[in-house]
Amino acid sequence: MKCRRYFDFLTLCLLATLIVLSHLVRADEPPLRVAVTPDSLRFEWPPSAGKTEIRELPLHTSAAGEGHVLWSGEGPGATVPRFDGKRDRLFAKFERRLDGKALGLPQHVTDFSALPQRKNSLGSLANKKGIACLLDVEDGRALGFGQSNQNINIGWLIDWQTAEPKLSFEFEGRKIGLRPAAVAALDRELQALHAAKMRVTGILGNTVQKSMSRTSPLVHPLTDPATVPEGPAAFNTATEEGVFLYRAILHWLVDRYTREDAKFGQIAGLVIGNEVQNHWGWYHLGAVEPEVLLREYSVALRIADLATRSVHADFPIFISLDHHWTLTATTDRTHDFTGVEVLEGVNERARREGDFPWNLAHHPYPENLRQPSFWNDRSAPLRFDAPRITFHNLEVLPAFLRQPRFLFEGKPRRIVLTEQGFDCPPGPDGEVVQAAAFALAWKKVQALPGIESFLYHRHVDHPHENGLLFGIREHDGSANVNGVGRARKIWGVVQKAGTPEEDAAFAFALPIVGRKDWSDVVATKFDPPRAVKRETGHVVFDFVAQRTKAQQENVQSVQLRRIGPPDEVPEVALQQHPKPKGRALLTYRVAIPAADAKRCLLTFDALLNNAKSNGAAFAIEIDGREVFARQLKGAERVPAEIDLASFRGREVSIAFIVDPLTDPAGDWATWVAPRVVLR
Repeated sequence: MKCRRYFDFLTLCLLATLIVLSHLVRADEPPLRVAVTPDSLRFEWPPSAGKTEIRELPLHTSAAGEGHVLWSGEGPGATVPRFDGKRDRLFAKFERRLDGKALGLPQHVTDFSALPQRKNSLGSLANKKGIACLLDVEDGRALGFGQSNQNINIGWLIDWQTAEPKLSFEFEGRKIGLRPAAVAALDRELQALHAAKMRVTGILGNTVQKSMSRTSPLVHPLTDPATVPEGPAAFNTATEEGVFLYRAILHWLVDRYTREDAKFGQIAGLVIGNEVQNHWGWYHLGAVEPEVLLREYSVALRIADLATRSVHADFPIFISLDHHWTLTATTDRTHDFTGVEVLEGVNERARREGDFPWNLAHHPYPENLRQPSFWNDRSAPLRFDAPRITFHNLEVLPAFLRQPRFLFEGKPRRIVLTEQGFDCPPGPDGEVVQAAAFALAWKKVQALPGIESFLYHRHVDHPHENGLLFGIREHDGSANVNGVGRARKIWGVVQKAGTPEEDAAFAFALPIVGRKDWSDVVATKFDPPRAVKRETGHVVFDFVAQRTKAQQENVQSVQLRRIGPPDEVPEVALQQHPKPKGRALLTYRVAIPAADAKRCLLTFDALLNNAKSNGAAFAIEIDGREVFARQLKGAERVPAEIDLASFRGREVSIAFIVDPLTDPAGDWATWVAPRVVLR
């Protein structure tokens, strides 16, 4: 009997040990959970033996050091004061250490349930029909809009330079100056939209003018105002003062514009920045690699979540993306990258640092902004790896975000369409095609419950929008950029959208978009991803990206090309057209890495990109030694990998050589994706 009891005791001990170990080794178990109350922060962690230490770290990305110890001791949890004087520890991150060793990444506050958050409605989502840049609220009423957007520039609101500002608010014990005229204008616009019963999504931006000083707390240290091309720039998430002002204005916005009495109007959510994957133009952070942009933008999203969700329980924040999905707008990775990379990067960081409810504001413009006939878009197939997501394959977007790894607390992220329109082409049928594009887009949005809104861009043509005529109305031709002119055909189509007269008003569009009726406007089955050649190694030198550094000899022209079918992400290439006689050389100086466990290779495809060519010779010479030579026929393509082991640790001369042979006509000699890589 004693033996059996002893065996039972050992079994129970073993089970208890396994339970503890399971907490320690579960990959999805965060090392720390952080909850906020009005007066304290509560920390919880999986059971463990040993001394636990909680360290507090600042949110700004240039913070040096390891922070400081906030709490240490034994046990599965701890409680500390929320405020350090006036400073709110809500806006910090926390690292758990066990016996001096850090466990995972620092974590943020993710549990707001103990706060007295507002829960009042911020407008109805029953009507998805919305408008961007509304210039006449009464016209908006007539068109039946249930939603609108509102651009909000933080630099327009914050007065950080005036010692005694006329208008201010207090945040964490500091007085924050405001520009009275800007606040009054924002109040008027939001009050008018609220009175018109429109739900408003704010588009939060940070306009940096070329005249601004780089020392301004609103300018990110990586942003040079002199190089900002359009004005929209990154929020300053790198310095303590920049982060303070950013979180202060976010808190002020959500506190002022989510009141139940809507005294100043209402905002129902905020889009953080604009089209961040095309960051050189629309979220300017300078020439930075994607991981830098993702790091800084993820912090901006996190601060927005902390500032807004601590006030209102259902105030969404949104990532802003344009229609480039697995395709980039340019070939410069320091200027832009892909929408998929943004979502994967933000999601991965959020899950490792404490998941939060980020959402998506997408801009599904047609693949060609001057061609409204998106139903012909060839770069928007029904695949998760589509180059673009336009209205043609819009159903891919909610399906992609329904994948388990993107869910938040078991539910899909919210999707809004906050900026997209259809150009009115020249000619007698231009207005009809524009209106037909809206009709089909509206039908698709209505058929997709995962999309909450369709905010058409724009109400009236803008005279300085590169000649694009997106407006439901024309510009009136006056010197006033906001002059409201004649209504186009699309006006009546938009007005009837969402009403019992919709199908009668939309009937004209069916033959234009190639349909007999409006049934099955969204697909439920998608094609599998394409098995496209992709470089998996580390790129040491990209000859396309460094093309301006090549020395040219006997070369007629060097042109950037994208090679591949339109429904795949093309490969970038250099088309090297030789002069009529003699060899054409493009020569680079390249530092080959020293000894490494990985193989070092020169990879490329040689392509004679014209079927009518009579042939040309391709060659590669490294320090004058020929390492590749092929004579190609028209349209022939040959892949190549050259081992660079014998050149390790040296700076070498690499020459791309083309010989037109007897006839240079059609010799579109193309080097596809030429790179030095480590594999």
